[in-house]
Amino acid sequence: MAAPLSTWPWASLGSYKYLLYGPVVWKVAEEWREQGAPPVGSCWLHLLLLFVVRGLTYQLWFSYGNMLFFTRRRRVVADAVDFRQVDAEWDCPARLLLPGLKQQLLCMWDPRGWAIAMLLHVAFSEPVFYWAHRALHQGPLFSHYHAAHHFAHVTTPLTAGFGTPVECLLMTLAMGVPLAGAFLMGAGSVGLVYGHAIAFDYLRSMGYSNVEVIPPGVFQAFPPLRYLLYTPTYLSLHHREKDSNFCLFMPPF
Repeated sequence: MAAPLSTWPWASLGSYKYLLYGPVVWKVAEEWREQGAPPVGSCWLHLLLLFVVRGLTYQLWFSYGNMLFFTRRRRVVADAVDFRQVDAEWDCPARLLLPGLKQQLLCMWDPRGWAIAMLLHVAFSEPVFYWAHRALHQGPLFSHYHAAHHFAHVTTPLTAGFGTPVECLLMTLAMGVPLAGAFLMGAGSVGLVYGHAIAFDYLRSMGYSNVEVIPPGVFQAFPPLRYLLYTPTYLSLHHREKDSNFCLFMPPF
């Protein structure tokens, strides 16, 4: 018997699992029909758009990482990705849900929200993810909840979303708390939701891309940057050795 929250309830549905998006699409269509115009203040519409934008972010990074004519000399691990890994990771659309308040979704921009989200990310998300990630590498927690994430020798952007419900809940917490804090303090906005989600997924995809995109000269010219932003090499070392480099995006944690 599988451990609790170690498998997805729709794992046996195959491609039919995408029908689970149906109720969201139906809700958006219903609101659009009732209002006679796009329901720009609808949390359902923004949820659906976030699914599309976030999926596209991972897909574009995945395509970029496999353009060997362009990335061959900057690949961290030279080995190729096999079809078994591609099939497994493609079949695991573990994406995150984002909190929000309907009235604040009508606000396009609020710089206070960005400041609050950044502070909460550094003070909460980074250290909580670090210690939870370390815990997932211990004994039965690793075998039940995290081993599948490390089964592949070569990482791809899709590897970032390949995991168990427990791992997805951890990522939801790390990503959602800064947004929830900004909204609860009355400083949420549409720009913050989309900007934070895209930035989060962009950095996750970059780390798992297996391609160095930041020239070494940048870190030499600005040494503190190596403590503020991880790299694909940093992440690749963790993925192979499994005993170091547990941070989310910021190596000090």
